[in-house]
Amino acid sequence: MPIHTLASAFGSASSSQLVLGGATLVGVYSTKVWAGGKRSAWERDWAGKMILIVAHPTPTILTLIDHLLHLPAPPQILFLPPIASLPPPLVTLLHTIRLGATNPLAQLHAEALPPTPEGVRDFTRKWGTAPEGTVEDGGRRVDAIVLGTGWEVAPASTAPSSSPMAGEWSTHEFHFHLITSLLPYLLRAPVDRNIRIISLVSPTWAAGIPSLQGKPTRDSPVTISARKGVTTLLLTQHLQLILDTLASAQAGAVKPVPDPDAPRIRKRDEGVKSNINALSVVMPWARSEVVRGAMGADESTLMWFLYILFFPLLIILTPSPYMAIQSVLFALCAPELDSSSRGEDRRAGIIGGDVVRDCAVIDLPPVFSDPLLAKANYDALEKQVEERMKAGAKAKK
Repeated sequence: MPIHTLASAFGSASSSQLVLGGATLVGVYSTKVWAGGKRSAWERDWAGKMILIVAHPTPTILTLIDHLLHLPAPPQILFLPPIASLPPPLVTLLHTIRLGATNPLAQLHAEALPPTPEGVRDFTRKWGTAPEGTVEDGGRRVDAIVLGTGWEVAPASTAPSSSPMAGEWSTHEFHFHLITSLLPYLLRAPVDRNIRIISLVSPTWAAGIPSLQGKPTRDSPVTISARKGVTTLLLTQHLQLILDTLASAQAGAVKPVPDPDAPRIRKRDEGVKSNINALSVVMPWARSEVVRGAMGADESTLMWFLYILFFPLLIILTPSPYMAIQSVLFALCAPELDSSSRGEDRRAGIIGGDVVRDCAVIDLPPVFSDPLLAKANYDALEKQVEERMKAGAKAKK
């Protein structure tokens, strides 16, 4: 019996040894709880709502899908991995996750979305050509879009896009083209619907700040991921400004400056906010998506051995996939606040353009407060996408 086994194993131990062992276990457990981070305290009624998840099937993303399907009022999930086709093992895994959700309202659909102009164009065409009578007046319903690619730390030879398909775009080009293609459908949604576009950011993003100041940085898995994270933060910030400007124009709140001698300048009413909230979520140091790539475990036999050797320690010092998704759940479920109603509590809710980390809204360094810098990055990406679109059209002729 277990009691006899425990008695024989610890019967010869002294009281001081038992106290030390108990204190060690308490310390390990406390460290694990602390390293796991905060839990999201907010819930949202997702019944009848739709979430698009554009991400690779990593442990964190699969855990997010499984958790959403097990909510009391689960949403409909459309999983769009950026790959050419769904491999049979992934189809089996997703089917198993769906069968694990006993709530009949839980719906999970999956479709490959290649990160190419043709892939986005085909998806957008199918999205906008729903049979009449099957969708509402504003088109297919979308309540949230999770852009979950680009935050992983991976060497070039093991990155998800290391073997790109013909014409495959970078992460930011792909996200930009997808969001701008879906934007007409999002803008037609009722103004009382709260839509959220959530971009996941690498926890190494701070290492990319020197690149904004013109300082050279060496190319490594960590710095490459950091520069992607910095770009994502700037693009999300400017996207929210565009969304608020469109909302102000639609509400008729754009009025000329009341100065008869000044030229007629149209000024946006900053009190009008869009019902579409663009948010950035800084992810934690997940074992599979971040730490493994940062250590170069897939590049060297020695580093792979060290990764396996220290894996028990990583289990204690890094969050589990369930804890890694808590900030994403906060961004999805936290209530929307007005700028005037935000107080000192950084966990009370979100405002469009916020950056979330550890289930709380954080402030970025002053270098991110320059709107011209965000606009320059957004305009450069827009020009890059347009040039590639034109080049692709010419190549077909």
